[in-house]
Amino acid sequence: MKNIHKFFVAAVLTIFFVLASSIVLAQTLGERDASAKAKYQQASGQYQKEVNFYKSAKKDFLNAKAKYQKFKNAENKKAMEDSARNFLEKAAGSLIKRLEAIKNWVSNNRALPETDRQTIVAEIDADIKWLNERVSKIQTAAPDQIKEEAKTLQDYWKNHRVKVKRIIGEIQAARINFVIAKAESFSIKVSAKIEELKTAGRDTSQLEVWFADFNQKLALAKEKHEAGKVKFTAISNLAEANQLFREGHQFIVQANQYIRQSHAQLAQIVKEMKKVGATVEAPSEQ
Repeated sequence: MKNIHKFFVAAVLTIFFVLASSIVLAQTLGERDASAKAKYQQASGQYQKEVNFYKSAKKDFLNAKAKYQKFKNAENKKAMEDSARNFLEKAAGSLIKRLEAIKNWVSNNRALPETDRQTIVAEIDADIKWLNERVSKIQTAAPDQIKEEAKTLQDYWKNHRVKVKRIIGEIQAARINFVIAKAESFSIKVSAKIEELKTAGRDTSQLEVWFADFNQKLALAKEKHEAGKVKFTAISNLAEANQLFREGHQFIVQANQYIRQSHAQLAQIVKEMKKVGATVEAPSEQ
């Protein structure tokens, strides 16, 4: 039973970290619509509620355990077992809520292809189903089964929190790829317009300088995106999950920086094109 505390803290903090870091990433990419912001704020609020709930459950269990160790009578033994059973039940329930939050986020993430969204949602649904079944077993667990249920829940999450990290990484990479694809589409349009202007005898020297810089930043963003994607794809075991996720996330952050820099060139390019009598619709950061 002494491992329940470490297990639950690690589980909640792991999911919160990857979710929170992805929220920040999405916001820096320009995702500012009201519904998205509301969902992110709700996720953050849920985390805080779960932390407070966990503290309360932990306090109840430790108090019951202390009483039993002091008096060692049947009544206190039963109270300790009941509080341990309740603690486990609520721990599993909290994990379910967090997975549901991630599922909702994945389902509404337009950067992910539909097939990828369906695959990830199916994985999360399988985890939620398993946890719901575990809750039923915990509720009816005999005193001598409580420790076994705690170990089962702990072992399960050790394996499946790896999956959560991989999923969050895949979403981060997909979001960056989504923006890169829009920027590449813009690059093709600009290239065509520059050729048109050249053919018409217009001075395109400044445009070409900015356009070259834009493409250079875009290429660097793609390079960092691919490096991050490789790291996320490699997440397959608990021993390396944290390190691979941190490395992948750092590459994505760098890719995001290059995208922002390239996006800064868009205003200059569009402005210059207007001066020489040409227009091209620049993509938004979203």
